[in-house]
Amino acid sequence: MKKKAALPYLVLAGVLLGVCCNSVPDGKTAKTSHPIDGVWELSHFYHLANGDTLSVDTSKVQHKIYLDGHVIWNTDPAPDASEWHGYGTYTFKNDTITETLISMSKSMQSDVNTYVIPIERSKNTYKQVNTYKRNDTVFHNIEVYKKLN
Repeated sequence: MKKKAALPYLVLAGVLLGVCCNSVPDGKTAKTSHPIDGVWELSHFYHLANGDTLSVDTSKVQHKIYLDGHVIWNTDPAPDASEWHGYGTYTFKNDTITETLISMSKSMQSDVNTYVIPIERSKNTYKQVNTYKRNDTVFHNIEVYKKLN
């Protein structure tokens, strides 16, 4: 009989332990981070057209920061001095990042502000492939990022 009487107390203790472990000092619930959250630096950039590699760049400087549903990214100016950067929100599900940019450089402005990006990831790297078409040519920009934090 004593074992059955202790069961409700064990359940209550488990619930309290779960609540205590997920709260922060100000009383709010701690957020769980996504595996993609962090600071990422571009390590390799590949530009392909119809499957043929047009260029490989390992010197391009570009960073992305994912944190609490927000994304911001920047890159060095292009040779023509155009700026490339953006800020917005993101979701991450089933190895797909969906970025919705709400602020961006003039060079990024278009009718499209939501980007659905399938990725392949490991613990400290991820690869994204951006595909677009011009006339009869299918282009792929492949970006490989390494995690800095």
